[in-house]
Amino acid sequence: MKNNIAIIGAGLIGRLIALSLTRQGYKPTLIDKDDTKAYNSAAYAAAALLTPLGEAMHCEPNIVEMGMESLKLWPQLLATLKQDVFFQQKGAIMVSHTQDQGDYLHFARYIKAHYPQHNLEALNRNQLEDLEPDIGRAFNQGLFLPEEGQLDNRELLTALASELKAGDISWLSNTEVIEINSADEYTEISYQSTNMGGLSQECITQAFDLVIDCRGTGAKPVKASNADTRAQISRGVNKQTELSDLRAVRGEVFRLYAPDVNITRPIRLMHPRYQLYIAPKGNGHFAVGATEIESDDMSPMTVRSSMELLSAAYSVHPGFAEASVVQQLAQCRPAFSDNQPKIIVNKRTVHVNGLYRHGYLIAPVVLAQVNELIKLHNENGGLANKDESDYAHFKYSHLLSISH
Repeated sequence: MKNNIAIIGAGLIGRLIALSLTRQGYKPTLIDKDDTKAYNSAAYAAAALLTPLGEAMHCEPNIVEMGMESLKLWPQLLATLKQDVFFQQKGAIMVSHTQDQGDYLHFARYIKAHYPQHNLEALNRNQLEDLEPDIGRAFNQGLFLPEEGQLDNRELLTALASELKAGDISWLSNTEVIEINSADEYTEISYQSTNMGGLSQECITQAFDLVIDCRGTGAKPVKASNADTRAQISRGVNKQTELSDLRAVRGEVFRLYAPDVNITRPIRLMHPRYQLYIAPKGNGHFAVGATEIESDDMSPMTVRSSMELLSAAYSVHPGFAEASVVQQLAQCRPAFSDNQPKIIVNKRTVHVNGLYRHGYLIAPVVLAQVNELIKLHNENGGLANKDESDYAHFKYSHLLSISH
């Protein structure tokens, strides 16, 4: 059984699970529609902020707690990689312009009321300038969250790919999964390779003892129309599934090169319509983003979004006016209607999805839960006869439940 596990989706979670499996002696098969660089993934487009308190007003308490726990786990995880990955835990700073003080004060009151066990330091102009001189010149006050952090998502994806390629793993990149059929004894996956000039090759069906589906928005059920409907229903593609509630939420981010901007910590700008983040990635490079659009549109960034993001960044630091636009990205993140991550067991298939905009924030906790599931699967020859009560003893089940 150790040689017959498949992971579908080679984004952040898929790579973490695949590497964990190889280190436990498994020889997994990793299947992904992208190439190994993951340029078309939500994980590549992310800013990788590890700021649970910064997200606290826009998510449930269990997400905040998972984020706090993951901040402890990330250094341990990164220390096992051969390649260095930038990780920083020097805190984050919240600021706002004078006209937006209402949101700023509301945030401060909310954190003090709901998370009094965590530090929140109100800074005057001099204190702000001591921490971030370039920001202190533009704002009279700020809120310092000393526990917050960030990492370099692209370095991490590259480091994980390097370890996987060096390990005993079958990585089927540029391969599209057409169908998953889960039974009590095995799960069948039908997939096609598009390696040769983008031309689809013959569909292959393969059986696995366990399949872990981490495709994100790629796992959304297909909505057929017209003449295709009957054929797709007959193949089981268009039926209602445990992922029928999955939706896409579009995010947009700039990568800027601004050598004249000296910001060393993540900065969040409070605003009535959005929270801008500026994440320094070293050597004058910054990730700047904010948009959250209920859409599965993968078209390039709009003029409106571009103007709003760049204008807001310029209002934080005038040095961004001379920044070079290295890249602008739009990508869709997977979310369920309650914006909660879910681990769903369906016979010999485990769906890990709905991480929304919190993928890097909570990934180590998600990985720990999946590892416990795999251990239970191996000890019991499957998970078909299990239910939610069998997972209650898992370390993080109080934060991230597992359902059938």
